[in-house]
Amino acid sequence: MDSSALAFGDELKHVHPDVWTKTFWDSAQENRLVACRCADCGTFRMPPTALCWKCRSREIEWVTLPGTGAIYTFTISRHPMAPAARDAIPYVIAVVSLDGAPGTRLISNIVGTAAEDVRIDMKVEVIFDRVSPELTVPRFRPAKEG
Repeated sequence: MDSSALAFGDELKHVHPDVWTKTFWDSAQENRLVACRCADCGTFRMPPTALCWKCRSREIEWVTLPGTGAIYTFTISRHPMAPAARDAIPYVIAVVSLDGAPGTRLISNIVGTAAEDVRIDMKVEVIFDRVSPELTVPRFRPAKEG
């Protein structure tokens, strides 16, 4: 099965941004992928945290990323973790190294390709899946050549 459509709408209704993740989710609603960076030393931190792990600063800034990256690691789920995912089996859960934010990785799904075709180091690009009027989820598909 092509895992281009995931039926996780019901489970994702329970995503509630907090003070640290609100900018990430608001940006996804605008079809922008962002990452949190320390405003003092420039270290990226994802997920965003109260303190920079490197310099302990509380100052942050949000950087808009190009929306590309490479698969760092992945797993293929062949058993639904939730009833709503039953029709999407098999689906790919991946850790994506994000371009434009050195050392930053994001857990997401790989869509738009057969699960068996996914590979470590595969170049990917973000797509934005509007699962409800209030929530848009960044997912990744194989990057287009060129």
